[in-house]
Amino acid sequence: MIGTHDRPARSPGAVERARTRPQALIGAGVLLAFLALYIRTAAPSVLSGDSAEFQLAAPLLGVPHPTTYPLYILLGKLATLLVPFGDLAWRVTLVSAISAALAVALFYLLAQRLVGSAPAAAVGALALGLAPGLWNAATMAEVYALLAALLAGFGYVLAGALPPAGAARVPDRLAWRQLRLAAFLGGVGFTHHGLFVIAGLPLLAGCVLWRLFRLARGARSPDAQPTWLRALAGEMLRQVGLLALCFAVGLLPWLYPLGQYARYGPFAGGDYGLPRHYFWGEPASWAEALSLLTGGPMRQGIFRVPSFGGSAGVLLMVGRRLWFEFGPLGVPLGLLGSLALLRGSRVAWAGSAWVFFSTLAYLLLLGAAVQDAPVFTLPMLLPWALWVAAGAEWVLRRVGQEDRGIGRQRDRETGRQEDRDAPGLLVSWSPGLLGSRGKSLTLLATAALVAATLAWGYTRIHVSSKRQLWLFRRFGEATLAALPPNAAVIAHWEQGMTLQYLVLAERQRPDVWVDVVEPGDVSWGARAERYAGRQVFFVGTPADVAGLPVSLARADDYADLFVLRK
Repeated sequence: MIGTHDRPARSPGAVERARTRPQALIGAGVLLAFLALYIRTAAPSVLSGDSAEFQLAAPLLGVPHPTTYPLYILLGKLATLLVPFGDLAWRVTLVSAISAALAVALFYLLAQRLVGSAPAAAVGALALGLAPGLWNAATMAEVYALLAALLAGFGYVLAGALPPAGAARVPDRLAWRQLRLAAFLGGVGFTHHGLFVIAGLPLLAGCVLWRLFRLARGARSPDAQPTWLRALAGEMLRQVGLLALCFAVGLLPWLYPLGQYARYGPFAGGDYGLPRHYFWGEPASWAEALSLLTGGPMRQGIFRVPSFGGSAGVLLMVGRRLWFEFGPLGVPLGLLGSLALLRGSRVAWAGSAWVFFSTLAYLLLLGAAVQDAPVFTLPMLLPWALWVAAGAEWVLRRVGQEDRGIGRQRDRETGRQEDRDAPGLLVSWSPGLLGSRGKSLTLLATAALVAATLAWGYTRIHVSSKRQLWLFRRFGEATLAALPPNAAVIAHWEQGMTLQYLVLAERQRPDVWVDVVEPGDVSWGARAERYAGRQVFFVGTPADVAGLPVSLARADDYADLFVLRK
């Protein structure tokens, strides 16, 4: 029998796995709970506009608008193949539900590591998962839930290169392994959305520079002056080269749109590459195809120098949005947590603040061409939810340590003198140090915070759930049913993509040609001249067809159907 003192020491990796295993199980529970919520409240069928385009492009392996979002399309295609029930549109929406649930679970693990308290991390995860911004992204076919999952996973992996609460340091081998995984996720995020590039990649660069600095400081040997610099340079080049390789592997999703262009391109003009294949922008050259990966023509007019009035409007919008997302508990708790985290761990605070304020800067620079600016506040929810967790940790510890003698006992036992009010990487607290009264008060405070967060989430159901959203399918099917054989339909982007999905993905009325064009870009009257051999219809409002010889073919609360008189 091996005595206690004869047991072999466990490796740092084994210690880390033993420490994180219980939290991983809790994270899995968080994942399943929010996945059930998001699936239950997800849109049941086809949507409109960009969402309908994703629901169309995924099953057809088409290429949507820039930046082409290859990872989302490939995951959407996989969902249409693996899920044996529901229509194709709903299966694509499942990718968003899974991504959002994964984002909340990864955020829980990240918050628990940074604030050192599982109950506080759970409060932050609840606040994030029930925030309408993420909840909405989870219930529709859009790319923002996947963006949140990539940012949360990226943050969790980067945090693995930092010491957990109460620990002194992370072994260099483990830290570099975490950074290589983060570099891979950085490449994947780079292919997905520009907000990841702005909010995430500078954090990776900062961590790499810090690790290189530590490597240089640790490698210097006064006894080997002629050789230490050469060895250090070689090790630095090796580590940076491995990081670059991992980042390059993360860029592999870009091969999908380029492969589709190689297969179907070049294209000869409009109609989104149809009838050959759906490819937004119908690029006529490799240069145009490559340009789509970084925004293409959609980059034009997106950014501008902010004016004072415009900046004030954005700041007011962000403030209102935070209240809308987190409510009367989450907003003050986030402010408190931000200050507490700053005192406890400047590294964790700096990383979260970068994500928040870099996203704010992005919003300030957006031009008038972007009509849905509030949706870009989604990355700001992650740092704010972390601050909510830090604020909850501060509250719970203060409640549980009402007897200040407990704090003095902790100092004597640990030999540490850090500020008791500072959460995060520097200080962690254990309920085992609390007396029975302190444990009871902490339990009551935790229950109160969880109940208040759940209550606020309940008030957000009416703005987040899309469970009964059959509007677009009913509109699309009724419109197609009203058309004669071989009709041509000219429609806005919002309605046109719904019709395109029904025609191309579900093969309803394959004889109908849907032409998606905005009347502000091309006159609908001139566009109709292309279809001399077809009966032409328009989908829109009376203002869209003013001055054209049309008759109302079908009235609808969403959009009317007009027929062009010959």
